[in-house]
Amino acid sequence: MTQDAETANKFSGVMKSLPEFDLSPQDTAFIIVDMQYLDAHRDYGIGAEAKTLGTAEDFDYFFSRIENLLIPHIRQMQAACREKGVEVIFLRIASLVNDCRDVSPIHKRLKLFAPANSKEAEILEEIRPLDNEIVITKGCSGAFNGTNLDQILANMGLKNLIFCGVATNYCVETSVRDAGDRDYNVILLHDASAGFTQEQDEMAFKVLNETYAKVKSTNEVLTQIRNLNPTKNPAAV
Repeated sequence: MTQDAETANKFSGVMKSLPEFDLSPQDTAFIIVDMQYLDAHRDYGIGAEAKTLGTAEDFDYFFSRIENLLIPHIRQMQAACREKGVEVIFLRIASLVNDCRDVSPIHKRLKLFAPANSKEAEILEEIRPLDNEIVITKGCSGAFNGTNLDQILANMGLKNLIFCGVATNYCVETSVRDAGDRDYNVILLHDASAGFTQEQDEMAFKVLNETYAKVKSTNEVLTQIRNLNPTKNPAAV
């Protein structure tokens, strides 16, 4: 997924690539999208429903990618960001109430919601938030149109956003596009994000790269993070 001549100047040079940007602990956030039991664990939520319907094999790419790539890579990123004082922020799909009356109409039609305080609303145990880390609840796909994420980022002076999570071409892509439209500098980790099929992943990464985000590997960004001078996070005091 490294930049080449094709991605540097998209559509035969008509669309120029995004400029490079530097990261610093003071203005960078690592945003983990919807890595929760609702949609990121094969034994709960959509995974459990697929088993009931006899369609679990249709999700094998998705859940295997989460287990073998996303969780290890997100854990590495969390450790590096926490060490250097880079903000770690979690997004999750969840209702504010038990009957889910507040979630968006499309999520109701898709049956993609989790009641307040349910297991499905919880972030996966392997990458759970630490005390004092921000968890933002949304009842829709886009984090910017459905939450106060934009205001929170502005309050903390965060301009550089590193995205990962699920599903690549749904909630992740929607949030990445919205961040780009709001003039954030965006990185999308292609090996820490998962769509339901390989084809969906490849298409999303191809479309987003150098248009709305810099699509990079976890190792590339880990190198950048680990080379930062650590800054104490005021929120952790």
